Amino acid sequence: MSDLYEKISFYKGLYKEIAVGFSEDEYLGKPIFIKHFTELENGDLDKYRRKFSQEATDKGLESKEEKLTFLIRNQLWSNEKEKEIQNLERQISDTEMLLKNLIIKKQINDAKSKIKNYTKQLSELENEKLSMLGFCAESYTDKKINELVIYLSFYSDKEFKNRFFSEEEFDLLSDRELDNLVLILTRFYQKFAHDKIKRICACSFFMSLFNLCENSPLNFFGKHVKDLTILQVNLFSQAKYFKSLMENQAQTNPPSDVVSDPDKMIEWYESVENSASMPTAGSQSSGVGYTGATREELEKMVGGKAVTLNELAAKKGGKLTKQDFIEMHGL
Repeated sequence: MSDLYEKISFYKGLYKEIAVGFSEDEYLGKPIFIKHFTELENGDLDKYRRKFSQEATDKGLESKEEKLTFLIRNQLWSNEKEKEIQNLERQISDTEMLLKNLIIKKQINDAKSKIKNYTKQLSELENEKLSMLGFCAESYTDKKINELVIYLSFYSDKEFKNRFFSEEEFDLLSDRELDNLVLILTRFYQKFAHDKIKRICACSFFMSLFNLCENSPLNFFGKHVKDLTILQVNLFSQAKYFKSLMENQAQTNPPSDVVSDPDKMIEWYESVENSASMPTAGSQSSGVGYTGATREELEKMVGGKAVTLNELAAKKGGKLTKQDFIEMHGL
């Protein structure tokens, strides 16, 4: 089987799981079913979060803010490191915003490299900070919420009639058994990361189905909006966005070899997203420069043939004057 066939089969499988609202795995040799939460069910966790937070306070656990104040006062942590964390978070956010508007591959790769570097630095600082904070009220609340999510996620049947564990059985699970369940959930969340959702929507089989539903979640999933799982909402929203790009922004349809490959289709959709920032062939300036752009990228941006400065200089007798540069930019 070809790599492309395997790729499409993988995304068809993900689509099916989202459509039916559950995923299946294995635990200790038995099938275990993972329920996909709705937004309403996810909202119930906020109620429990408040309950666990109050429990932490009643147990006398200090808040993260109280511990941080103590650490800074005793010079075990510093305001400078706090500012460094905030600065790194801002740099990541700013670079991610910039990345959305870049169209040149070299600039895109440079921005992604910066984000990776900033994220690594931030992770190191955050881990150092967490080790200093130790167990606090927020740690207790997060631990209890995580355990609740594990308990609520697993069923022994796909109809969700029987939980995989009773409350008593769950309370008696060892740390190792809990770690195995966490591993199952981690695989689940990774499988449905946003980039995977986008690629499902970029598959031709999916868009063929979606184009028949008239932008109605009831037609597509057979459910009202309030009953959709979070994954179904994410999938439907992304599909609507891609469809609108195709209808309102794309000047031409993607080539057949692109349509058949979801990875290539993602690149095509991204190029359509960025087309609004590209100069048109009818703009007044005859020369627009993009540092690091290849000839192919330039020609794609200007909608025609691109020339280098050397080629332009050759047409001018081997030398460009100041006036030539002014005219190039329509000034």
